[in-house]
Amino acid sequence: MNRLHRWLVVCSTIMMVSMPVEARFYLGVGGYEVCTAENQLTAYRDNCPQAHVPVTDLLPVLAPNTNAVSIWINRDWQEDWYSAEDIQHKYIDRGYTPVFIFYWFADDISPEFVETNREAYLKDLQRFTTFIQQIDGEKLVILNPEFNQNGIGAYAPFNDLLIESMQMVRQAPDTKVSFCVGDFGDYSYVRDLQNWKTFHPSIVRAAQEADFISFQEMRAVTRNSVQGLDQTPYRALEFARYLHETYNKPTFFAYLALSSYGSEGEDVQEAVYKQFSALLPIFKQQADLIGFNSFHLLDVPYHQGYFKEAEKHFGLMDQRGREKGAMEAFRRLNTN
Repeated sequence: MNRLHRWLVVCSTIMMVSMPVEARFYLGVGGYEVCTAENQLTAYRDNCPQAHVPVTDLLPVLAPNTNAVSIWINRDWQEDWYSAEDIQHKYIDRGYTPVFIFYWFADDISPEFVETNREAYLKDLQRFTTFIQQIDGEKLVILNPEFNQNGIGAYAPFNDLLIESMQMVRQAPDTKVSFCVGDFGDYSYVRDLQNWKTFHPSIVRAAQEADFISFQEMRAVTRNSVQGLDQTPYRALEFARYLHETYNKPTFFAYLALSSYGSEGEDVQEAVYKQFSALLPIFKQQADLIGFNSFHLLDVPYHQGYFKEAEKHFGLMDQRGREKGAMEAFRRLNTN
C-alpha cells in the first residue's frame, strides 16, 4: 500500500464514522476500482503495477456527499469481474448503494436485434439476477441505458420484454429496477417534446412496472455546440419534468457525461455542474428526482465511442488524478 492510498484509507475511515450517508437521495459516480500507483490516481487499467482499490476507499475524502457507485454490466460481463463479496463488504456495508447499469443490447439495439437475441439477453439477465441475489442490502438496476434508438422507440412489444426483465430482476431482494431513456433530439431546444414523445410506444405499459424512470445526458464539443453544452442542465430539468408528468413516476438521472475536451472544456464542464447544483432542489420538487450519477470519477484515456476523442475526458478528475473545477462543483451537490 503506497502513501497516497494509505492516507486516503485512514481519512476515509474517519469520515465514514463522522458522516452518516444520506439514503433518501442517491448521489453517485462511475468507476468501480481505481489505480493508485506512483502516488497518482488513475482509472482502472490493465498495467496498474499494484492491486486496484475500490473507489469507496477514496470517495469519503474526494466526494463525501456521495452514497452510490454505478457499475456497468455489458454483454461480455462475467461474474468474476466484480466480486459479490467485495460489493457487499466494500460498497454496501460502507453505506454505498450499487447502481447496476445493464447495457446488454448497447448501440446494436433495434426491433430486429431484440427479437433475434431475446433469449440470449434473458439468459444473461437471469445470470446477473442470480449474481446479485448473493448481495444483501439495497441495490438499483437500470436496464438498457439510452435504448431509444434505431427504431426501438416505436416498437410496442418492447414493453413486454421490459416488464419481463423487471420482474426477473426483482427475484433479488431489496432491488429497485428501472430502464433508461436517452435524451436525443434537437439540442437547440430546451423542451423537445417532438423528440421525447417518440419513445412513448415502447414504454407506456412498462413504465407502470418500474420503480422510477431513468434518463441520461451526454454532451461534448465533438458532437454538440457550446450552447448545447451550456443548456444541458435546463434541458435535463425539462426532460425530467416531462418524464415525471407523463409516467407519474420518480425520476433518476442515471448518468451525466459532460466532456471537458476542448480549449475551454474544463470551464464549460465546471459551469454546467455548478448549474446542476443550483437546480437540484427544483429537480427534486418538480420531477421527484431521487438520484444523480456522474458518468466517470476519473478520465478514462482508453474510452472510445460516439464522441470520439472527447470520450476520454468525461471525468471529474483528469487521467493523472488532478481535480477539475467540476469536482468541487460536484461536491456541492446536496443529497438532503
